[in-house]
Amino acid sequence: MSYIRLKTISSQKYAYLVEIVSTPKGPRQKVKQYLGKVHSLELIQESDTIILGTKKKDLLQNLVLAQLKSLGFQEKDKGWFLEDLSFDPEDFTLIKKTKTNKKQAAVLSLNQGHLCTFTLQRIINFQKSKNFHQDAQNLAKSFLEAGLPISKELFVKYYQSL
Repeated sequence: MSYIRLKTISSQKYAYLVEIVSTPKGPRQKVKQYLGKVHSLELIQESDTIILGTKKKDLLQNLVLAQLKSLGFQEKDKGWFLEDLSFDPEDFTLIKKTKTNKKQAAVLSLNQGHLCTFTLQRIINFQKSKNFHQDAQNLAKSFLEAGLPISKELFVKYYQSL
C-alpha cells in the first residue's frame, strides 16, 4: 500500500509517494516516487461550477478546472496558469516553471489532499474490477487524496463512465 508523505526541507514542503516495506528491523518507509514541491494557495472564491460531461476525461477535467479557477488559475493558450504554476487539462499534468525555464513537478495542497500529476493519473487510469464496493472505496480514496471534493451524483456519474 502506498501513500503520499510530506517532508519539510529548509522550510519548504515536498511530496513523495512512499510504501511500507518489512525489514528484519521492522517496517520502514521506502520512497517510490518524488511528486514535487508542495504549494499552498489561498481560495479566492468558492466553486459553484456545474460539472458537465459524460466521458470520464471530461468530467475529471471540469472538476479539476473548477477547483483551479477557485484558486485563481486563468486560461491562456492551451493551459491554465497561476504565476509560475501551470496545468495542462489534456494530459493532466501540473508543473512549475523555474527561473531558468525548467519544468518541475508541482503539488497543490488542496482540501486536505494533494493535487498533482500522480493523483490525477491515478484517477484517470482507474479500472473497474468485479468488486463494486472495493472499487467505490478505492476511487473515493483517490479523489480525497487528490483534494477534489466530489458530490455523490458526480461520483456515480464518473464511476458509470468507466
